[in-house]
Amino acid sequence: MKLLTIKRLAIYLITYFILLILLLLLTSFWRQMDTALYKSVYMDTGSAASRLSEHIAVVHIEKPLLDSKNESLRQFRKRLIAFLKTVEAHQIANKETPAALIFDISFSSDTIQLKELRNAIEKVKANRIDVYAIYSLRHYYNTDSTFQSNDYYQARVLYDSVLTGGRLHAAFVTDNKFIYYPSDLFLRISFGDTIKIESLVKRVALNIHSNKTTPGFKNIVTPIGPIEAIEEQTYTFMEPEDSSITAGSFDSPLDMHKKFILIGDLKNDVEKNIATPRTYFLAWALNEKIVEEKIAKQPVDNLAIIIGQTLFFSLLTVLVFALLFKYVKPMQTKPKTLTLLSFLISLVFFGIYGVLIFVYNEVIPIGLTLMGMAIAALLAWRFAYKFLVTGIAEGSQKYDVFISYSHGNSDWVRKNVYEPLNAFRKPDGEKLSIFFDVKSIGIGEAFTSKYMWAIVDSRIFIPIISEEYYGKNHCRNEIDLAYKRSVEKLIRMMPIVFSYDCVPDIYTHINFVDISVNPGFIEIIKDELSK
Repeated sequence: MKLLTIKRLAIYLITYFILLILLLLLTSFWRQMDTALYKSVYMDTGSAASRLSEHIAVVHIEKPLLDSKNESLRQFRKRLIAFLKTVEAHQIANKETPAALIFDISFSSDTIQLKELRNAIEKVKANRIDVYAIYSLRHYYNTDSTFQSNDYYQARVLYDSVLTGGRLHAAFVTDNKFIYYPSDLFLRISFGDTIKIESLVKRVALNIHSNKTTPGFKNIVTPIGPIEAIEEQTYTFMEPEDSSITAGSFDSPLDMHKKFILIGDLKNDVEKNIATPRTYFLAWALNEKIVEEKIAKQPVDNLAIIIGQTLFFSLLTVLVFALLFKYVKPMQTKPKTLTLLSFLISLVFFGIYGVLIFVYNEVIPIGLTLMGMAIAALLAWRFAYKFLVTGIAEGSQKYDVFISYSHGNSDWVRKNVYEPLNAFRKPDGEKLSIFFDVKSIGIGEAFTSKYMWAIVDSRIFIPIISEEYYGKNHCRNEIDLAYKRSVEKLIRMMPIVFSYDCVPDIYTHINFVDISVNPGFIEIIKDELSK
């Protein structure tokens, strides 16, 4: 029996891990639960989320839409160079030194005015101003190529030795309430290896803190603030009309000092599904990293941690179930209630764990863990159910007597067994607690489960064995289960038989009271009950 139990337990463990692996593959399914909780509970949509830091400014530089691609690129780079010279002029004339220039613009390998652009960036950097730019991954994802083939189309001279941080991505996912920026992307290179491309926001944030790369730097989640808040800090760059003037101007005065200035084409580079410039998303993500009052708690998104917490709380659910099953005897025959209770108790501990993590400004993901806990609880219920069926659970001894009989003999059993035992008093004067299915099973209850659990919860099993008794499925199941328990010394059997010929061959070795020989059989039963 013990070997059988271990084997069954192993099957349930394997089943759990198979189901957990399937859930891991259905990432979008459990991530939806995480997203729903995050938006409804942790995302601040109040005043903090409505403010953009005064240290952030957005500059719009529109890319001309000309007939010639080369001419369009030439004009755009000319505007970018003019902007860089304007920043340089502001620093010289007004002592305005930006904290950083962040181009939400990628630079292709076209050589058109590339040398002039490089020189302009290097002059700005010589004045101790960091200059960042995003690295385009469009070719990589559109053609399913490698990093090397994607890099071929980029201005490698800028990313290798000029731009701060080198190749930085600005990939993100948006919802109607928040932006999700992955910390790092890993691109394929030759021979199956990968290369890491950092998030632009991550690199800027780390450089703000003296370039100390903290091991725990997470992906970034932040609310999408109101468009009005960011438009107030948005400026349009106007290049000089007179070619002899190198510096341009802005549509309204811009104080650049200690500003993180994001530059992008706000008209053409728009996230179509919510009609918002992509540069604005970058601004809100950067805002999360430089304001003193953090707007959004950051979610724990390390897969190893998610799997670890799932396994831990699934195990806790099973342990709570096992402890309740072992020590709360009345609950043994109520596996559904036990399942729900163990899940809820584990859920309380999961909530406490979530609060503790929240104190450290992080949010635990819940989707996979809750589903893992639910699977563990259901498997524990199934295991306990099978365990009860084997008849080896201790039981609560809720009933003193279980009367088992064929319904063809119900009138006789009621008059000659149930009523005399119901009138009987134990030595302490109390009535017997009797399970008699006419009295003990309500309309609509699951009959089989009810009588099986009742047998487990009984001290004494009294089968009334008639000629038809063992031919009835329920009667046969009852006596077979009771016999298994009697072998384990978990219940006493006191059979009453109409005659010896009625006794099934497999039970002829059991002591029984033959009413054809002992018409005062009920007194014999009462004497046994008094012991």
